[in-house]
Amino acid sequence: MKTEVQDLGGSQKKIVCEVPSDEVQKEVDKYCKTLAKEVEVRGFRKGKAPSSIIKRYFRQQVQQEVASQLVSSSLEEALKEHSLTPLGEPEIDAPALDEEKGYAFSITLDVKPEIEIGDYQGIELEEEPSEVEEEDLEKSLEELQKAHGELKGIEEDRGAVEGDTALVDYAAFLDGEPIPEMERKDVYMEIHSASVKQDVKDALLGARVGDERKMEIEYPDNYMDKKIAGQKVEYRLQVKKILVKELPKLDDEFAKDVGAYETLEALKDRMREEIGKEKKSRSQRALEDALLEEIVNRNAFDAPRSLVEARHAQMMKDAKIHFLTKGLQMEESSEDYQQLEANLEELSERDVKKHLLVEAIAKKESIQVSDEEMEEKIKEIADQHEQSVEKIKADIQKQEDGLENFRANLLRGKTLDFLLSQATIIDKGK
Repeated sequence: MKTEVQDLGGSQKKIVCEVPSDEVQKEVDKYCKTLAKEVEVRGFRKGKAPSSIIKRYFRQQVQQEVASQLVSSSLEEALKEHSLTPLGEPEIDAPALDEEKGYAFSITLDVKPEIEIGDYQGIELEEEPSEVEEEDLEKSLEELQKAHGELKGIEEDRGAVEGDTALVDYAAFLDGEPIPEMERKDVYMEIHSASVKQDVKDALLGARVGDERKMEIEYPDNYMDKKIAGQKVEYRLQVKKILVKELPKLDDEFAKDVGAYETLEALKDRMREEIGKEKKSRSQRALEDALLEEIVNRNAFDAPRSLVEARHAQMMKDAKIHFLTKGLQMEESSEDYQQLEANLEELSERDVKKHLLVEAIAKKESIQVSDEEMEEKIKEIADQHEQSVEKIKADIQKQEDGLENFRANLLRGKTLDFLLSQATIIDKGK
């Protein structure tokens, strides 16, 4: 077999293969002997039919299978001979096989690029402050207090105000006609909640028990329910109750109710710790993002199209799911969809470059993850989730390439820690 590798630019290569006729014939005979053991041919005992008969009866199958085998073995041999690491699925241009002749075909594929790493040390970064401020603690305590509050009906005769909750029944109408499937009973609407649309809040403010309030909501053209997409729907809300959330007192008893804390101060100490961890984690992620953006800017190379396309497809899938959770459907012909595709294409390319650069830096700096480090991290996860090491390891192994991906993620984290240790980090709060 003869192979020639052509450089198509970027990280794309074309492997041109030529298999001599004698090798083709050898593979044909070999496959025919294997096939003869599996099929019944009239006039011959199973496995005894000669290759000439097998070729005559099963010509198309023989040609297809031998061609596939030759392409597969040739690709494997060419990758090994030319030290190429393939990425994604190859594009194969292979004509029909003629077992009496040589066989020529080509394979186009992306390969992992050889990246000449430039400057990546001493990068100046600004770090967001991660200290826990008193207002951070107060906000978290307030949220915890509200989560443990109890809804009670108001005693005074008044309309609903900001912060109240209304218990309502509502019906929907389109052009004056009711939409039965959109009718709901006993719905709690928090007038202060950010999850409630402003139209709803405006309709309910000032409402009293027994009042009927009306409002209109205009749905976007790409709303999933085509019946109301692009339409104005009128809602009629019947107010059944006005409730106020009675908040528990912030004291030692509250601390005992929400967890294993003897005092309110103990609860506050734990909350400060958790808030600090979260702020530190956000700050760390921001530093890593800024660091990788700068390294990409300093190291220009072409990202493999197959990896970019795969990343782009995943991003588009995630975006569609995000919009579906909001009741919106993305129309592929719309300008918004096409703009989103273009934006995510750019993000996908930068993501791929970041991934490859981290890999290349890890290789250059001889950064590795040992089996002991793997075991240590698995034990850490097990302790955090109060599960056995065996259970966590089994969960990882259930996933496709689980342990390999787990090691790769640890290697990425270890490499980023190294890069940050080489950076100049300025505290933005000072």
